[in-house]
Amino acid sequence: MDQRKKRSPNEIRRAWEVYPNIPARDFAAQLAISEAELVAAHCGFGAARID
Repeated sequence: MDQRKKRSPNEIRRAWEVYPNIPARDFAAQLAISEAELVAAHCGFGAARID
């Protein structure tokens, strides 16, 4: 069974703002999350609507 603390997408994005220059793989390992969770936390952010 997975015993990791489930982090919210907001927590992940805030942590990424503190360490923006660390490689994504290393950042995910540091937070004990998968790279997929890191990507999912940023889905929909930074997108611009095209009319």
